[in-house]
Amino acid sequence: MTEAEILRMFREFYDGLFPKVCPNCGRRFETLRDYIVASQRLWPSLNYDMELGADKAPRPIGGLAMANCLCGSTLALSTRSMPVSQTHLIVAWIRTEMERRGLKQAELLDYLRDEVRRQVLAESTPEVAPGIREAACVQPPDPAPSPGAPEVGPPPGDQPVPSPRS
Repeated sequence: MTEAEILRMFREFYDGLFPKVCPNCGRRFETLRDYIVASQRLWPSLNYDMELGADKAPRPIGGLAMANCLCGSTLALSTRSMPVSQTHLIVAWIRTEMERRGLKQAELLDYLRDEVRRQVLAESTPEVAPGIREAACVQPPDPAPSPGAPEVGPPPGDQPVPSPRS
């Protein structure tokens, strides 16, 4: 598997989780893009199966990517409902890449998350759902990695994933 294939799997999976509604304030995120624009990403991403050493669990717990809604409520995107075979492929790839790149799990997961976010935000901007436009104006930037964290990027030889052009 390549990084581009992993990113495509994550992107397709996360796109399928929307629309999503904040259980606290009722804000509706019609698309993954709306969610990215109108929520504040939290660090770090994690995968419970990898944390527990259960990479090939028959019923994976999955991973979480958390963010704060503008109301302050914590929202989570979970991979728990991802097909098991796909989860196992992704986890195996992540394990291999952690070793090859000399990274910790959270560093690689956050890198992948950032890449999906960049792809989504690089696409042409469709009309934003009502209530989201004002959220985009107050969106603080993504937090920086903790001091001393290594710079994460594609490994030598991997090609960057091109942004689709409209």
